[in-house]
Amino acid sequence: MNNFDDILDEFKDGTAIKRMDLYLLHRNLRAEFNQIEDEENSSLKREISDSPYLVIKPSRENEQRSFLVRMKCWCLSVLS
Repeated sequence: MNNFDDILDEFKDGTAIKRMDLYLLHRNLRAEFNQIEDEENSSLKREISDSPYLVIKPSRENEQRSFLVRMKCWCLSVLS
């Protein structure tokens, strides 16, 4: 169980490429990886809507997420 926690922590702290590597390596944890990304996206939306000012996130984070989403779609299309 501790190994799974370490992998999930590594996914949370990882770059887009590291996240994609973990996503491809650990098929049994894909639901947890998706949940982590959903939580990050919902917290970002909540942060923007709760703030009286416009919150501008660094473009690098947006590029990483879009890269990860693109790679997931590509992997699923290749596998199907």
